Amino acid sequence: MGLTHEAARTRPITPYAETALDHARAYAAAHHTLAVTYSTVHDGFPLGRWLVQTRRKARQGHLSAATSQALTAIAPWWNPPWPHTWQRTYQQTKLAHHTGQPLPSPLQKWTDRQRTRWNTLHPDQQCLLTSIGIRPG
Repeated sequence: MGLTHEAARTRPITPYAETALDHARAYAAAHHTLAVTYSTVHDGFPLGRWLVQTRRKARQGHLSAATSQALTAIAPWWNPPWPHTWQRTYQQTKLAHHTGQPLPSPLQKWTDRQRTRWNTLHPDQQCLLTSIGIRPG
């Protein structure tokens, strides 16, 4: 018998989730994002797999509020309403922008696509892009 949505949302953080959150904090501190691939491992912990499963629980209403709040405190865009591949590419572009590096060709093409498809982007995506100097084309 499964937990109701409300019971799942109000339960405390489990010891495993606390360990996972510790890894998420450390990873985000080093990389400034939780937009990781499924195969991402941090110090032996399967962080990418855990985040994929955690995002799925969140979509289904089965993630505890405490875990969701902890992840949001670590990285506000840990579970964006758009594809994670977009979020990962944005993070790569943001890093290049902040370090003053020229964009490699794949990121430049991605940036150009964001400009031409501006009106199809979520308003928060538009805001993120604007924050690093990318505007509609």
